[in-house]
Amino acid sequence: MNQDFSADRPISKQIEDKFQRFEFAKRVATTINNRKNEDCIVIGLYGAWGEGKTSLLNFIESELLKNENILCVKFNPWRYTDENALLNQFFQKLADTLDSNLKTKKEKAGEILKKYGKLINFELPGVGNVGETLANTGDVLDIVDVEVLKGRLEEILKKTKSKIVIFIDDIDRLDKIEIHSIFRLVKLTADFSNTTYILSFDEEMVSAAIGERFGQGDQRSGQNFLEKIIQVPLKIPSAQPESLKDFCLEIVENAINSNNIEITQEEIRQFFYQFTTNILVRLDTPRLAVRYGNSISFTMPLLYKEVNIVDLLLIEAIKIFYPEFYSFIKSNPSLFIAASNTTLGKEIQESRQQQLNDLGKDYTSSQKASALRLIQQLFPIRQDDTIFSSFDKNIIDVWFKNKNIVSPKYFNKYFSYSVMKGEISDIVFQNFIDEVISLNRDEVNHALKTLIEQSSPDNLLYKLRSIEQEINWEKSKKISNSISDISDLFPSYQKSLFLSFGAPKSQAALFVYHLIRKHDNKEEQYQFSKELLSENSKFNFAYDLYQWLKEKEKDDYKYFTNDEKIELENILLDKALEESKNNSIFEEFPDYANDLFLIWINKEKKDLHKYIKKILDKNPKALLDLIKIYIPTATSTAVKGPYKSDFSEDNYNYFISLFDKNYIDKIVNKIFSKNELDSKEVRWTRMHENKQDDINIIRQFRYWFEKDISSIDSNLNPL
Repeated sequence: MNQDFSADRPISKQIEDKFQRFEFAKRVATTINNRKNEDCIVIGLYGAWGEGKTSLLNFIESELLKNENILCVKFNPWRYTDENALLNQFFQKLADTLDSNLKTKKEKAGEILKKYGKLINFELPGVGNVGETLANTGDVLDIVDVEVLKGRLEEILKKTKSKIVIFIDDIDRLDKIEIHSIFRLVKLTADFSNTTYILSFDEEMVSAAIGERFGQGDQRSGQNFLEKIIQVPLKIPSAQPESLKDFCLEIVENAINSNNIEITQEEIRQFFYQFTTNILVRLDTPRLAVRYGNSISFTMPLLYKEVNIVDLLLIEAIKIFYPEFYSFIKSNPSLFIAASNTTLGKEIQESRQQQLNDLGKDYTSSQKASALRLIQQLFPIRQDDTIFSSFDKNIIDVWFKNKNIVSPKYFNKYFSYSVMKGEISDIVFQNFIDEVISLNRDEVNHALKTLIEQSSPDNLLYKLRSIEQEINWEKSKKISNSISDISDLFPSYQKSLFLSFGAPKSQAALFVYHLIRKHDNKEEQYQFSKELLSENSKFNFAYDLYQWLKEKEKDDYKYFTNDEKIELENILLDKALEESKNNSIFEEFPDYANDLFLIWINKEKKDLHKYIKKILDKNPKALLDLIKIYIPTATSTAVKGPYKSDFSEDNYNYFISLFDKNYIDKIVNKIFSKNELDSKEVRWTRMHENKQDDINIIRQFRYWFEKDISSIDSNLNPL
């Protein structure tokens, strides 16, 4: 047996990225590249074992290496057996990197770093004073103050305009003493200017290990310790909120300005109200403000124009100031996302409220109330006396248009920090809408095809429908023409009795109809409708569009005159005949054949009969396809899928009102012999387990035909 196993190893190439994290890593790298502040900063990349932290580090490093002024150092502390080796190798590796990359006239940065590493006063259990131990070897030639050496090193870094990015992975594989050593190294000993640390670990595991050594000995103590070390915590992917009123608002404003985020006065007002009402109550340290500022500085560029900016600022505030509530929301989207066709029963309402109350046990009553108000702002719930009521579809459409977090289409974006596969980027979509007027027809076709390939026909139509009232007539014509050109990319659900009207093809036609309907010039409405039906559109799409235009007319408003309708219907008939080619129109378009026959009869019934005679004379068995058009399609729990039921007397009478019954009977005799037809009695599906077949369909026709002829004979020869 051949067994092909996939290696459990980190990846480093974009082409290997199956979880859509490369763009996130790229934006993280860009942010580090553009950072102006020279202070050392520590970024924490949080994720469970096996979640892809090392792969994400590889992506970030590959992007940073494109900048020749950035030096990357990767350090894995798990490879070293004790604290002594860990610290020694850290400074050795950093020194080697500086020596090989920073060229200075006077002295090498690496040499300074080696001396610095030997002089640091860093005592470890069982090892003693590392600096003293190393100094006794005689390697330190000059006794120089630690801060002087650090200053000389930082001066070199500033002069060379270099930045150092140090990656430390697998911290969660160390024991609690080694974990503390790493954090102490980063924060107290190696916090050099122009240096960025990216530390990768499982937050829960590390905080639990650290908590055993500090504070109350619990995980919360460990989390508090981590907050002092990690200035920018990122989950895979993740970030956000904090600070005292003016200080925090200044940080927020700086974050907005530095990332070139456009925000309106109304959006500022909305955020400021929620900030002063529901966030300030939890803002008790400057560190919270810095963490919030650092967090939104990372998330806003990732999601700018992809989500509602105010909702993003507020959900990030919940993450920093009310983390338990944030986790509950993220893990229970069904309790928060708006839906037009569902209701939340009283039991679910009470369960949700109880869970929210349980989450707030560590908060004061004021803080808990603020958290719940903030959640209500982001996830508005309409209530009556007994249940959470379902929402009106119009308000859900508004939430979608505004990119609110409560919208089912946007909720996940706020937590994934990226446009996931199958979604359409709002930036790309808006650029298309803005530029469509300047594009030629082929370019519009290509743009729409690309959006469909990146997402789906349903998602594209959902976005188009959300802005249809804002699309002017010139843009409407361009988009409509292109949808018509590429209508084959919008599938139909022909095997479903109930879903066909909700199929993308029908919905695409409905969208184009809406664009035509809202135009206020009837002559232009008609001419453009005629153009759409005449040109590149396929028959199926043209037919659906005409049906929407015809069915949505009202007594007090008609889109077309009777003569215009006849002209449009004749265009449809000609298009169907052209596309059917060697097949008959009832074989090629069985769902539309009856309407086409009626159009033809209104035009000239004799021509229809000639057409049918030509088809059936050449291929008598095509009669079965013709008759099946007039047999109802049924469903039953006893039969898998839709099936043809009985050719009833009403069906027969309607059928012979369109076609010559005597000619049809002659064709029947060409398909089946009299012996074949008489070998069994006619069967009716309702009495025979819903079973139907071709010869029985013909027997049903003959049953009504013979009854019809017998009735005529009786009338001609009364007793």
